Amino acid sequence: MEKETLRHHILSMRRNLSSEEVKERSEKIREFFFNFPLVKKASLILFYLSLPDEVQTERLIRDTLKMGKKVAVPLVKKEKREIIPCKLSNYDKELEDGPWGILQPKIKCKRVDIKEIDLVVVPGVAFDEKGHRLGFGAGFYDRFLKLLSSTTKTVSLSFEIQIVNKVPSLPHDISVDYIITEKRIINCNG
Repeated sequence: MEKETLRHHILSMRRNLSSEEVKERSEKIREFFFNFPLVKKASLILFYLSLPDEVQTERLIRDTLKMGKKVAVPLVKKEKREIIPCKLSNYDKELEDGPWGILQPKIKCKRVDIKEIDLVVVPGVAFDEKGHRLGFGAGFYDRFLKLLSSTTKTVSLSFEIQIVNKVPSLPHDISVDYIITEKRIINCNG
């Protein structure tokens, strides 16, 4: 299946989930997430800020902050197709509406050195078990993931319905290391 067809198909299935289903599945993913050794070890985690039909990250972020870990979130520079990681200490006071109706840190946010990030929680539309991901097509995360330190790990949060046999990938596409669904944790590196 070509990228655009696959994207449309998976987004349509995801948008058909009720808000209750999104909440219940996100809660199961949250349990897996906090039992995951990489999460326990990480001191600085970069989270995406979720859309209503994505795996919800608000509670994950709040709980991670309560644990005393450092949290970063993406400031999106739409014109440059760039992600700038910014420190987040207070979910209620430090975010505002950004491009595409996605929350993001206020412009005056404290930037985080990309080399200090231990774990990046990467969004996506569809994934395969090898860690290939299909995003929304703008390439923001592929560009950002190329800049990470070789020791930084990546994990995607996904509903099981977003896992497909094969995501078409190109040489510049960056795979994720792990995927957590409501049913399992997939180690994409075998």
